[in-house]
Amino acid sequence: MIQLTEEQLEVYPEILFQDEDLLVLFKPSTWFVHPPENPKHRRGLKRRTCVQWLMDVHQIKANPVHRLDVPTEGVLVFAKNTPASKKLNLQFQNQTAKKIYHAVVRGWFKEPQGQIDLPLELDSTGELVACLTGYTTLSQQEFNHQVNPQFPTSRYSMIEVRPHTGRWHQIRRHMNRVSHPIIGDREHGDSRHNRFFRESLAVEGLCLRASSITLIHPTLEKTMTWNSPLTEKWHTLQTVFSSSLVT
Repeated sequence: MIQLTEEQLEVYPEILFQDEDLLVLFKPSTWFVHPPENPKHRRGLKRRTCVQWLMDVHQIKANPVHRLDVPTEGVLVFAKNTPASKKLNLQFQNQTAKKIYHAVVRGWFKEPQGQIDLPLELDSTGELVACLTGYTTLSQQEFNHQVNPQFPTSRYSMIEVRPHTGRWHQIRRHMNRVSHPIIGDREHGDSRHNRFFRESLAVEGLCLRASSITLIHPTLEKTMTWNSPLTEKWHTLQTVFSSSLVT
């Protein structure tokens, strides 16, 4: 049997689009957008930092105009010059850039569609700020497996998520606050359900995906949309939930 090395198993970023002004990248899970502020987290991470990867592999200097958590995979937008950066940043500040995520969460929602309107603390100051997250249930699944001793079966939902604000860990914290934590979330999730997906379904890591982003091109001034490719994990989840995702 052929044994693949860790490097051969690694999922690398992929450039989805670029021109003189912007670059759209697929960021794999476990990759940092830029070097972490804490020096102890920087060791061995040069290869797993998107900004550095663009420089080393493609000799491209570009700055991200929004963020993705390290365990979240998906579409990430970079500006390649200052004028483009200003225009793109303004779209994110004004919430005119539209982001669509997909997630797998514990449980079934009482309402298949709704909004979570709960304030969250800022990571830096602890100040409470308004946060709004919309969700739509795409598919539900029930397993004849007891994860929680209180229930004979285990229920899960695949949902589409549209954050209307962009706070630190907003989607992950909002889902946890309404008792539907995202599967694979080590910080805000449920370790028992994470283990079930890992051991029974071979699904590892955070089940949250930045699926698409729509914004106005800073110089062409036309609306453009980019979609994230489906990784092996999301092909598996799509099969489990019999749900078709944007590719």
